[in-house]
Amino acid sequence: MAVYGEQEALFDSLDSILGQQGVDLECLLVADGPQAPATLVELRQRAEADPRLRLVSLPHGGLTQALIRGCQLARGEALARIDVGDRMEPERLSRQWRVLQDHGDCVLVTSDVAVYGPAWEPLLTKQRGQPMAAPAWVNGPMPEWGLEFDIPHHGSVMMRRSAYLAAGGYRSAFYYGQDWDLWYRLAPLGTFFHCPQVLYSTRLFVGGISSRRWREQQQIARLSLACYGARSRGESEAPWLRDAALIRPPMSQSKAPLRPWLGWGLFDQRASEGAYFIGECCRRRGNRRCIAYFLEAIRSAPWLAKAWLRLVQAGPLLVASPPLAGPIPRLQP
Repeated sequence: MAVYGEQEALFDSLDSILGQQGVDLECLLVADGPQAPATLVELRQRAEADPRLRLVSLPHGGLTQALIRGCQLARGEALARIDVGDRMEPERLSRQWRVLQDHGDCVLVTSDVAVYGPAWEPLLTKQRGQPMAAPAWVNGPMPEWGLEFDIPHHGSVMMRRSAYLAAGGYRSAFYYGQDWDLWYRLAPLGTFFHCPQVLYSTRLFVGGISSRRWREQQQIARLSLACYGARSRGESEAPWLRDAALIRPPMSQSKAPLRPWLGWGLFDQRASEGAYFIGECCRRRGNRRCIAYFLEAIRSAPWLAKAWLRLVQAGPLLVASPPLAGPIPRLQP
């Protein structure tokens, strides 16, 4: 698990790791840059009390560099990860490890994933349409088509460490969306399997990477597929790697934003889109907390017409649903 900045949700995720049942594990917590003093004190206390927890500190370099370092230091036969703010079911690692033990040609195991909002509001569940009877080879008939397999979330994956090393591991060219580049390179090495249970739960945050950087992640996904196709044809992937290496955060994350009139706050189109998506998922499930997310979307981008429309449509929920509970939790992007 990589952590950047002060994360209120860190210890909840850490508890779900160290609470795993039926498996021997080590937990590598990679600090991607300085941590708050209070966070460091508690982490060191936990590491002293539980030798399975290992703390690693790096200069801030982004998630991919943190994952590369964590996997370099890992000593187990299998690798798994989790995002800060997410949780794993207590049997997650043991179930996936059993698949790798029972099938020597299997190199990657994933599962169903439950998706929640910042305050653990149920949003949706990512499931495989047809259950798998056994691990399968997933290379498609044409490289341009990609893999005949969907991985619902990066954090839901367990992979065989020997295969990870043989594939070359995560690559630093992919700052955003480093996962699919790796899956494409793992696929020729062995079979994949999907466990038909929700073993991983992820939260979407208004300020999280998936909410704010989905455009960059889509670009990276296309470049990952292009690299896969080039390798399959025996061609160089260098041009696509160069393009991927250019997709980085802006030099300044804090250019002076425009201040809307009448005290609206700061414009932030990307935060608005994240808040809208969470709000719409809540609305479709009849959860009146959608109103708080639509208001957040409007505050960040008052011109977002669809947020105004959904806010009006959500009006009846004010009467039909329980009261709103608490503010929207934040996670540092």
